[in-house]
Amino acid sequence: MKLFSLGARLALCASMVRQGTTLADVGTDHAYLPVWLALQGVIRSAIAVDIRPGPLERAKQNIAKFKVGEQVKARLSDGLDEVSPEEADDIVIAGMGGEMILNIVGRAAWLQNPEKNLILQPMTKEEELRRGLLELGFSVRQEQAVQEDYHVYTVMRCVYSPEWKPQNDALFPYIGLLTGDTPASRAYLEREKKRLKNYIRGLEASGDGSGASTLLELCEQLEAMLEEQQKERKP
Repeated sequence: MKLFSLGARLALCASMVRQGTTLADVGTDHAYLPVWLALQGVIRSAIAVDIRPGPLERAKQNIAKFKVGEQVKARLSDGLDEVSPEEADDIVIAGMGGEMILNIVGRAAWLQNPEKNLILQPMTKEEELRRGLLELGFSVRQEQAVQEDYHVYTVMRCVYSPEWKPQNDALFPYIGLLTGDTPASRAYLEREKKRLKNYIRGLEASGDGSGASTLLELCEQLEAMLEEQQKERKP
């Protein structure tokens, strides 16, 4: 049977999963990620989690189709509510809004363990997610951007590490660990620069000069970062 390929977004998530781990894939939909990882021999076992019966049924069909039922189990669950700590050391939460991801992480107190590896891929509200992760005591150890179907996404690998602080506390919520060193990363930073400028205009229109000034400083830092990367790229 021909092995399917993951899209760029899920492939980046897969690259951050540790070899020989136990996995929970939250919001699994078709279970492509855990099935692919099982077929590649990356994981020992996986729970494919979804809150909706329809997608979970599609997950079960793919698990059966690719004959990985010994390794991959489908489970109906709201986030990680029905997953126990000993069942998953690597946790992927991808393809949903940042606020929802944060809610799922915050409800699962057992994730506050340095041995757990969180791979998070928000579709929106990355700023809120990064801020919330810091408040919950999680550090972002790795972050990469990826482009797929004309959209740019970020994937972050996080662990519980309450003492960790980002180098630039103020800019971190907007760009995470991204530096513009790849085309996808640069596209993400350019997008964030536009968002910051929109925020600034909104604050100025509402009469919040102080807030606008603070964001303007961040926007200038981001522009300087992009300019520096552009210089380094030139021969």
